[in-house]
Amino acid sequence: MSKHIDTFKSWAETFRQDVEAFKAVIAAEDADLEARKLAAGALGYLVMRMDLIPDWSEGIGVIDDVMVLRACAQLVTVGHKVGALPADAEISLGRLTNQAEHITAFLGGPLYDKFKAYCAKLPDAVSRGRSPGQIVDDEAARTALYAEVEDELKKTVPIVVADPTDAELRLKAYLSHKLA
Repeated sequence: MSKHIDTFKSWAETFRQDVEAFKAVIAAEDADLEARKLAAGALGYLVMRMDLIPDWSEGIGVIDDVMVLRACAQLVTVGHKVGALPADAEISLGRLTNQAEHITAFLGGPLYDKFKAYCAKLPDAVSRGRSPGQIVDDEAARTALYAEVEDELKKTVPIVVADPTDAELRLKAYLSHKLA
């Protein structure tokens, strides 16, 4: 059962470049506004202290963050125009979108659908007093968010899990409860 946790932990290795891909979408003025707001909502999620799984939850507190990035990448790239992105951002978004399949395999279709629906609402979520729309439109709001995301990145990598089987059970339990 722990193969999923190992996969999720490995996603922390690309956390920084994943964030950079979302920043590129936010900056892409020729991208759909909804795609830009989804990207801003995903980054805003990273700095929420009380998200689906509290960041201080031992071993799994950051896993929901890396999962949200993948589900949001899937939402951004399917059905939205992302505009002209740097090649590395485009590659990262493609990788993130493909990796969302691992979340579906772990959660199962019905729970993943609820997770994805939760992520689809992130463009309307306010994080630390800023909406994704404000982040897209206001350089000062964007700069503040990026600084907060950078602080989170410094605190969260690497993901340490002592008991992968227990971590998977707790991860599913949290998500099942919060997404019910």
